[in-house]
Amino acid sequence: MPSALNERSGIQALRREPDQFAILENFIRFAPGDDPTFLRYAFSRICGRDPSSAERLGLEFDLRRGVTTRAAVVKKIVALARRDGQTAFWDTLLPEEENEVRGGLDSSNARITPAGMSVSMEGQPTAIFVREVENVGWMIAPDLLRQPLQIQNGNWNVHSGWLLTGPKRSFAEGEWLLDLDLIQAANAKLDVEVVANSGLDFLQHLTLTGSFSGTLSIAIKREHRFIELRIRVHERSPEDSWLRPRNISMRQAS
Repeated sequence: MPSALNERSGIQALRREPDQFAILENFIRFAPGDDPTFLRYAFSRICGRDPSSAERLGLEFDLRRGVTTRAAVVKKIVALARRDGQTAFWDTLLPEEENEVRGGLDSSNARITPAGMSVSMEGQPTAIFVREVENVGWMIAPDLLRQPLQIQNGNWNVHSGWLLTGPKRSFAEGEWLLDLDLIQAANAKLDVEVVANSGLDFLQHLTLTGSFSGTLSIAIKREHRFIELRIRVHERSPEDSWLRPRNISMRQAS
């Protein structure tokens, strides 16, 4: 006869083992319109943990801007679980032609020179200062001065002061576009400057608070020599002393 419940040893907590198989449809339909809740649920079910601050901010930022999908995020979380040493797989019940996950192509990576300049298939030159290559690491231009690179939990450890400066070289006259894609804590600040002639001419200047992804226009004239990008880190708390630069580059528009 079963013993009374009050005679059994108490169970203080139950924790569900992470899923080995993640069916995309089971995750993408969870908590519609609430991406933070969706991310916590997906990490808990697949990785057996909550997302780190950097993981949550980066994925939530991309979902909010519509540059990724929930299905693609689930695939990334499965990859993170594998990196953590867990057995994890994803699958979908949708036919292949209806699967919303499609890999994007980065045409600016068509050809890359040792000097950090790439040329697209359309002939558009792009100066790559910093670019994250998924599952590999970062491309960093060789002619940049920067803080010593320390990677922790997939992010750069940073401190106040100049983060990057360079390359102090001439660019073709015309309109250039500075592309920035950076993930940082909500209250963290960065100064971004583009100067010429050793800082005598300011071509662009702004302060970024929190994560940012966008493009700035820069007009380079014939008299602008020794173009230099400067990024400076403001004072920040120890828990916010990290940065994930996903893309910092300049491309010629005209």
